[in-house]
Amino acid sequence: MADSIAIVGTGMAGARLAEALVNSGFSGSITMIGEEPVKAYNRVQLSSLLTDDKTLDCLPLLSDDWYRANNIRLRCGDPLIQLDTGNLAITTASGWQEQFSRIVIATGSRPVVPAIPGNSLPGVMSFRTLDDVALMQDFARQGQHALVVGGGLLGLEGAYGLNHLGLDVTVVHNSDNLMNRQLDATAAAMLKKSLEDRGISVLTGVRTKAVTGSERADGLMLENGDWLPGELVVFATGISPNVQVFRDSGLNINRGIVVDDQMHTSIKHIYALGECSEHNNTTVGIVAPIWEQAKVLAETLLGNAACYRPREHSTQLKVSGIDVFSAGRLNAGNSERNIVISDPSAGIYRRLVIDDDRLQAALLFGDKSLCSHYETLISEGQPLGTNVNQLMFSDMAGQDIVREMK
Repeated sequence: MADSIAIVGTGMAGARLAEALVNSGFSGSITMIGEEPVKAYNRVQLSSLLTDDKTLDCLPLLSDDWYRANNIRLRCGDPLIQLDTGNLAITTASGWQEQFSRIVIATGSRPVVPAIPGNSLPGVMSFRTLDDVALMQDFARQGQHALVVGGGLLGLEGAYGLNHLGLDVTVVHNSDNLMNRQLDATAAAMLKKSLEDRGISVLTGVRTKAVTGSERADGLMLENGDWLPGELVVFATGISPNVQVFRDSGLNINRGIVVDDQMHTSIKHIYALGECSEHNNTTVGIVAPIWEQAKVLAETLLGNAACYRPREHSTQLKVSGIDVFSAGRLNAGNSERNIVISDPSAGIYRRLVIDDDRLQAALLFGDKSLCSHYETLISEGQPLGTNVNQLMFSDMAGQDIVREMK
């Protein structure tokens, strides 16, 4: 059999892998099979599409001409329903079947919707796909109140988009702090105030009990007994690896499909990457590590030595006029040193966490001008030495250390 690779998943991870293989001179055939009816697009930009800061034609990662020029076969809107791991064969929903030399699983993740009454009513949705954006924009032309359950990155960006479209928006978050995985209490409080200043209501430390309504959603009942009106309820309460169809395939699956440092699964000639994979008991949910996995897997498929080594990555909130940056581990250990500048009236907050003479984390609110330097220092883990006292105020210390690393 001629060398043939099937990439199960037409999303960002699969597209990045296909591009890496082509750019590295892979001479075999590549077939991409996916559930969504469109080719790979930049899912990170969905919030910008919602606010009309980006147009639909800006989102595709690769052009139709690129797929044609590189003889990539695309089967969009035809998801895999069976994987024959013994024969390396795929069956899709349309009945199409084919055998391959190697198979890569890049099926991404699915949004998690809490198992509460009313969660399947019309008007209840997630914020994950192009279709979701279209539904939200359509609702904005006829609705008044929107409720967003989840105060993480995606929930806040969705809330801002709906607010931008003219809706009365309330965010409901079960933690006491917004973006509680990335922010401390001070930064979270400043973020809450900034959102409220833009007309977005924010309720923290509350849990959702049920979606109310008969024919369609009309609000949320909270566990504290309060009721919130809302004709649209958007759940942004996390993601789960999209691996259900593979549970009986013989692959080793925990939360995600278990892979090693070269992105091999437990079965020979089958690989996985992206949000559906699990490396060292960890799954990923942001783009940067997926890009690194795609690079490693491309080298692996080409027969070259490569090794995936996770590292710290940053997160940034995409809300106009609110600058938020977080990188590293804010709670590094008992010996950590915190350097903090806080001026709430000016909307400025900076916190650097130093442990063992290394920058472990950086949290910036209101001014992200030094974020790239902090991210480099955290990623490389170089000793700070005498530069530590300059880090908060200037990028020169960071530049000096980066030059030493080169």
